[in-house]
Amino acid sequence: MLAKAANSGQAPERDFPYFRRLWNTIVTALLVAALVPLLLIGGGMYYYAAGTLEEKTLTALGASVRHHRETVDRFLAERVFDLRQAAGSEDPAELVRPGRLAVVLRLLQAGGGRFTDLGVIGSDGRHMAYAGPYDLLDRNYREAEWFRAVMEKGEHISDVFSGFRKKPHFIIAVRQKAGSGWFILRATVNAAHFDKLVAGITANSGGDSFLLNTRGVFQTSPPGGAKLMADSGITVPVPFDGVRVASQDGRIRVMAWLQKVPWLSVVQVRKKVIFSRLYRVRNAGIFILVLASIIIGCTVLLTTNTLVNRLEVKRRNIRRMDQQLRRANRMTTAVHLYAGFFEEINETLANIESAVEWIEEQNRTGADSNTARQEIAQNLGQIRGEMDRSRKTIRRMIHLSLPADPLITDININAMLENLAEVFRRELYFNNIRVIRDYQDVLPVIRGNPAQIRQVFQNLMLNALAAVNKGGQIEFATRRLDNRIQVTITDSGRGIPEKLAAKIFEPLFTTHPHQLGLGLSICRGIIEKAGGTIGFKNVTGKGAAFTVELPFGL
Repeated sequence: MLAKAANSGQAPERDFPYFRRLWNTIVTALLVAALVPLLLIGGGMYYYAAGTLEEKTLTALGASVRHHRETVDRFLAERVFDLRQAAGSEDPAELVRPGRLAVVLRLLQAGGGRFTDLGVIGSDGRHMAYAGPYDLLDRNYREAEWFRAVMEKGEHISDVFSGFRKKPHFIIAVRQKAGSGWFILRATVNAAHFDKLVAGITANSGGDSFLLNTRGVFQTSPPGGAKLMADSGITVPVPFDGVRVASQDGRIRVMAWLQKVPWLSVVQVRKKVIFSRLYRVRNAGIFILVLASIIIGCTVLLTTNTLVNRLEVKRRNIRRMDQQLRRANRMTTAVHLYAGFFEEINETLANIESAVEWIEEQNRTGADSNTARQEIAQNLGQIRGEMDRSRKTIRRMIHLSLPADPLITDININAMLENLAEVFRRELYFNNIRVIRDYQDVLPVIRGNPAQIRQVFQNLMLNALAAVNKGGQIEFATRRLDNRIQVTITDSGRGIPEKLAAKIFEPLFTTHPHQLGLGLSICRGIIEKAGGTIGFKNVTGKGAAFTVELPFGL
């Protein structure tokens, strides 16, 4: 990555992508931890409130339809009672006397009877007397359904029908004994009053109330502008006790059968109306949830971004510190070699000085023989050689001291190890330490930062030199393992005590009072960043063996 930036002339990438996965994880975890309980609690509370409110609403509707049924039953029972009282309190001959039935009708209407007309009908179905706005005196009801029903049961409340007057109405009729025969007192209920009675029962609930017969035909004015006696389209259930609730087409329908007449009392309300409070609670809950989610989301994002920004700053500081520590380690390593470099330069200068003194001596004595000239030429060649050796030594010193460019190039491990052996040639020579080379001849190159990889092996070489006594040996071994290269540096020292084995790669750990304790820690960081591994083991009869494995591209 650094090589790409250096080669393209662009600045290194920011640290934020390094924390992208951490950012995603933290944001996801915080949002889940905050929103899931909110959803569970809010959803639970909503469903509990919805269930409670729905239950109470349906209970109220059930009570409303029961009240509706009782009101209609009571109204019809009172009208039947009024007719029976009128039929039983009057002599049949008196009822049919002209004008008397009209008086009875006015009395019933004054008492709240709500009757439109009144008729006395004989057992043959003919009118014996009639009081009302219609011309029905000559009508015969012998074939009418209601006539047969009242003659059979003694009283009857009919379904709404048109009859002879061609207008929807229903009648209440009672049978009364008259000597050896029977007569029927029949009354027509005021339809407008009855409709108003039925519709007004649920006027405050925002619903519609109406009556249906067993065939599903409207017995009172239906809602929505439909006609009286029209088919409602509602499937009427078989008679049942109590109250039944049905839901269809966005409506809730509560039903109960009347006891006085086979009519179905229905209270019908739209869900939008009856559950308006529930919907308001739901909308308020959704608004609060969305608002809370936005606040939580913004808080999580701001907090996480602040955290990531701080991590970015910390990581940049750590990277700078890591670079400084590597630089310090590099300088510390170089210091160990400076004494040898300076002694080598000093020897070179001494050889040059000796050659120059000999040439000056020849110049003073005036030697001009061929032999003298040859010796002068040899000394000049020696001077040039020593100068060239000094330049090489100085270049090695500079290479060890100055930071290298972060370039990713091909690295020949065997050549790098040989170069290190040359750098440490003086220390190896004066301490009589042998270097044993066990290289695999055909070894693939690896891609990496040469300066960093070299620093790893240089630190391992310094550790080996510190562990080996005079007359010891250091062994370099390289092997190819599948898609990795294995490098092992083994010394003939005393090895690493077991009690210290777990600490040697920790930063600032050292057993030498004049060292920083950063070498092996930096080595591990470099190798792991390159995708490799580093470890060690004590080898019986040899010492410590440090093994580095680095991947290479196939």
